[in-house]
Formats: sequence, C-alpha cells, structure tokens
Amino acid sequence: MNELAEVEITPLASQCDHCAARSLCSTNETTKKGYLTVRNPLHAEIGDRVEIEIPEAKYHSTLIFIFGLLLSAILGGAFAGYLLAWLFHVSSAWISLLGLVLALIIAGFFVKIKLKKKNEESLWPTIVNILAKGEANG
Repeated sequence: MNELAEVEITPLASQCDHCAARSLCSTNETTKKGYLTVRNPLHAEIGDRVEIEIPEAKYHSTLIFIFGLLLSAILGGAFAGYLLAWLFHVSSAWISLLGLVLALIIAGFFVKIKLKKKNEESLWPTIVNILAKGEANG
C-alpha cells in the first residue's frame, strides 16, 4: 500500500453527519478539527493543503455485501440445519446450530476474500490533489 498520511480536517457539522469516513475520523472536541488517515500517493508533505476523495460508494457496497452475506448465512444455515434434522429425525436444535456455525464459517471465508489487500486499498480515503504547498515546502 502507498504510504499513509494524517490529514487535519476542519469539518462542517452538516458534512460530518453524511460522511462515509466518519468512523475513521478522530475529532478533537476542543478545536473541532478532525484527523483522518489517508493514502498519500502524491507524497504530500506537512503543511500542504490537499483534496481527499472518500470512496463512499465502495464503502456502501462492501458493507451491503458483508452484512447481506452474513444475514443470508445465518438464515440459510439455521434453515438447512432444521431441514436436515427433520429429514434424519434428530434433535433440530443441535443440527440447526451446526448448520448455522458452518454457514458463518463459509461466509467469513467469502468476506475475507472480498477484503483482500487489493480491495482493502480501494476503501482508504486518498489524497487526489495538492491544492497549495505548505510554507515550509516552498
């Protein structure tokens, strides 16, 4: 992954409520400034004013995939276990629990594939433009 930088953000309250990176941003309550770790492919330096891009659509689609897959695994695993218990005339509670656990393990494997390194990099906020060089940087 490209090197990372910590960017100081002076947020507008109305923007923070709808920002996909809100959970990644640490805010100092006294100064009302946020601090966000971002990818720095342009090698911006301390003092530079930069423009960052937050991949909101990618965040949302990844979260929908993860939670949808886990919900499907929970329902499908419990149902499959119940169905197998009915077919083989065994205790439905234990077989349903086993089906649920197996389905969650399989779903976890697919989530891990989805969040591999190449996909993880595309979820980071990224510096896309250096608007002004800092005083110390000329």
